[in-house]
Amino acid sequence: MQWIIRFFASHRNITSLLILSIVSIWMLNSPQMQQQRIARFLTVSVFYPFQFYFNQTTRIKNIFAENRKLKEQIASLSVKVALLTENTRENERLTDLLGISRQFSFTLAPARVVVRDPSYLSRSAIVNVGRDDGIVPYMPVMTSRGVAGKVAQVMGRMSLVQLLIDPANRTSVMIDRTREIGILETTNGSDFFIMFRAHADVAVGDTIVTSGLGGIYPKGLLAGTVVKLEENRDPIFKKAFVKPEVDFDRMEEVFVIKMSPQWASFKSELDSLENGK
Repeated sequence: MQWIIRFFASHRNITSLLILSIVSIWMLNSPQMQQQRIARFLTVSVFYPFQFYFNQTTRIKNIFAENRKLKEQIASLSVKVALLTENTRENERLTDLLGISRQFSFTLAPARVVVRDPSYLSRSAIVNVGRDDGIVPYMPVMTSRGVAGKVAQVMGRMSLVQLLIDPANRTSVMIDRTREIGILETTNGSDFFIMFRAHADVAVGDTIVTSGLGGIYPKGLLAGTVVKLEENRDPIFKKAFVKPEVDFDRMEEVFVIKMSPQWASFKSELDSLENGK
C-alpha cells in the first residue's frame, strides 16, 4: 500500500490525469442519478482523502522547512549575542584601563594576557608585549583594579609576568591610612597576609597600597584590603590577612608600567663604591 501512495505522490500529475479520464468516461456512460452517486462516492472516498493527505504532507514539509530555518536563525543570533556580550565586557574593561592610564604620569603599555600558568610552583602569566615594545625585566604590571605583578622574563613580542599569587613574590606595601609598612606575601597563592608589629595601627577594612620601597613598584598602587587580624602568641608581631584587589582568575588585560627599577639608577654609584673599596 505504501509503495502505491509513494508512486501517486511522486507522479501526481500523470496519476491525476489518468484517474480523471477514467472517472469522466465512466460518468459520461452512466445515467444522471448514477452520476450523482458516483460523484458523491468519489468525493467522500477518493478525492477528499487524497486531498487531505497531500495537504497534510505539504503542510508537514513546510513546517519542517520553517523549523530548520528558525533553528538556523536562532543559532546565528546566539552567536551574534555571544559576540556582542563579549565585546561589551571587553569595552568595559578597556574603558576602565583607559581611565587608569589617564591618572598616571608613567608611560603604560597595554597588553593582553595570552597564557596563564595556574600551577602551584610558578603562578605566572604571559602577555603579548615584549622587548620589541620597550619592555624590560622588573617592570611593574597592573590592572584597572591594582597591582598584579612584575615582568620576570622578556622575549621579542612576549613577556613572562610573575604574579602576586606566586609564593616566591613578596611585595613591600603599607597601610594607606596609617602608613605602616609591611611585606605582602602568600604561601599557597590564595591566602595573603602581612606581618606587622604588635602595636601597629591596623584595622579590618584598611586599604593596602604599594609603599614604593621595594625598588620595583611605584608608591600608591592599590594592592588589597585587610579582612582579618590574627593576634599571634608572639608578643612582637601580629598577622593581617589581606584580600587582593585583582581577580587573578579573570585577568585578561593589563598595563605594563614602563619604568626601570628604582635601584637601577643607583647601580653606578654602588659600583663606584665597591670599586673604591
